Amino acid sequence: MKRLALAACAALFLASFAAAGASDPANVGRWSIATRSDDPGRVQLRLEYSATTDGSFWNTSWSSPVPLGDAGIPADRLRGPIAPVSFTIQREPGAFACVGSAGNGSGAGQFTYTPNPRFDDGLAAREMGRPSFHESLELAIAGVTLAFVDRVRTGSQHATTAELVRVVQHGVNQRYVDDLAALGYKTPSLDDLTRMRDHGVTPQFVKSVVDAGYRNLSVDDLVRLADHGVRERYIAEMRAAGYTNVSAQQLITLRDRGVSPHYLSEMAAAGYKSFSVDDLVALRDHGVSAAFVARLKAHGYNNLSVPDLIRLRDAGI
Repeated sequence: MKRLALAACAALFLASFAAAGASDPANVGRWSIATRSDDPGRVQLRLEYSATTDGSFWNTSWSSPVPLGDAGIPADRLRGPIAPVSFTIQREPGAFACVGSAGNGSGAGQFTYTPNPRFDDGLAAREMGRPSFHESLELAIAGVTLAFVDRVRTGSQHATTAELVRVVQHGVNQRYVDDLAALGYKTPSLDDLTRMRDHGVTPQFVKSVVDAGYRNLSVDDLVRLADHGVRERYIAEMRAAGYTNVSAQQLITLRDRGVSPHYLSEMAAAGYKSFSVDDLVALRDHGVSAAFVARLKAHGYNNLSVPDLIRLRDAGI
């Protein structure tokens, strides 16, 4: 039903837009909005812009739940009957003048964007350089504020506007920076923020690492953990298996060698528990499995040491 309403909005908008005369397509972007059944106070807002400049295609888009008051469109217009609408979405870097159609909980149309000179002055005063039209639009779509700029510049004093645009293109926003700061990572550089975001180092992941006792890890450490598959579940399950005092590097080594919580439970069921990290690595490297241990026990070989298990496995027993 919502898709039908959105399609109806788009059709009505296109008819009215064609009748009125379109703006220069090179300066026009698209917007869409829909109410959220899970949160009546928020709507899903999408902004998208594309252009071809000097033979190069340029595209940016953003979609996120926002408070209805930040979407620019009056609540009664969005929820009333489908009809033409015009409204402005105001962001610090600039304003989106929107026209289109909305009603029955959704809407769609086009916008024209106008940069805010005061925001540009603010970037220039910080010696970051004035943004181009496309850079300004990128920053506005991402909802960047000067407060956010000051926050991320703490770790990158000589950041440029182009670098700021790059970091928001990779999904770094105010909430991401605030959540990391609350976990003790207050001043990562723009490069580090981008790398963390690209490698899946989420605040939830960092919290699981911190809660497991791994505090003051470097950004390199966090990225390595994420890249090697040492995620929230693995850390929790290894701790539950008794491995609460291993280093971050040891966790990486165990994960790389295939030491899983399932392997530990199988070996425990076979009567072998509380291995050291070095023993676990050696057992996995030599192919000692719970099934192999069970075969040995069936032939009367019980309570063997780790070196004995490895010798017998290497001998092809």
